[in-house]
Amino acid sequence: MEFRIIQATSRGGKKIRKMKKVLLSIFAIIMVCSVKAINPGQSATFNLKMTVDKYIEAMASPVDFNFGTTAHTILKAEELCGNTGSWNLAYANCPFSVTISGNNGANQGVPRFARQEQGPHGGAWDILNTVYDINFTTNGETSSFAGFFGYLGASEFPKTKNYAEAPHNGQIRMDIKAFVNTAANSLLDHGVSLRRTLIDPNFKNSDSADAGDYTCIMVVTLTNI
Repeated sequence: MEFRIIQATSRGGKKIRKMKKVLLSIFAIIMVCSVKAINPGQSATFNLKMTVDKYIEAMASPVDFNFGTTAHTILKAEELCGNTGSWNLAYANCPFSVTISGNNGANQGVPRFARQEQGPHGGAWDILNTVYDINFTTNGETSSFAGFFGYLGASEFPKTKNYAEAPHNGQIRMDIKAFVNTAANSLLDHGVSLRRTLIDPNFKNSDSADAGDYTCIMVVTLTNI
């Protein structure tokens, strides 16, 4: 836009000067409007971040659980296909690994059921073939800790398994069942023979399981990955 300022004469100089001020004011207003038009408002983008730490909290322990009482199979064995225990083992918000280990009174370093013999002719440990069926549930899906076959003899511990997806609702559930001194699973706990109930004078103490409570310890360790 072009503005021309007319030179004032001596007679009409005052009037022309007044018009000049008006035109300059209009020009200033137009210039202000022009600046606003070519400089629109700007925005700033913030990429914000915070971190939730990895977290695992196991349930209170120790936990006492009784798998049940053996059933006597005449001329064969005292066998236990135990009760199933189920626990909400832990809360976790990240992928994790589970390591299961254990020990018994005979200090074998595995979660195998054992009991020390009592009386003046005792003293050794009666040790029972022990097999487990252990399952973990995360994100509503249950999987065997042992893998395809689903059973673990005590001799296979300690054992570790990784769970690569975080439990999105936090829940880690563990289910466990024990098969003790059972013929069907005796080969899975390597090196521990089945204790039989037969009249045989050649039996050693280790061939027959005395009556009483047999115990072991199982330790379940969870680690974030």
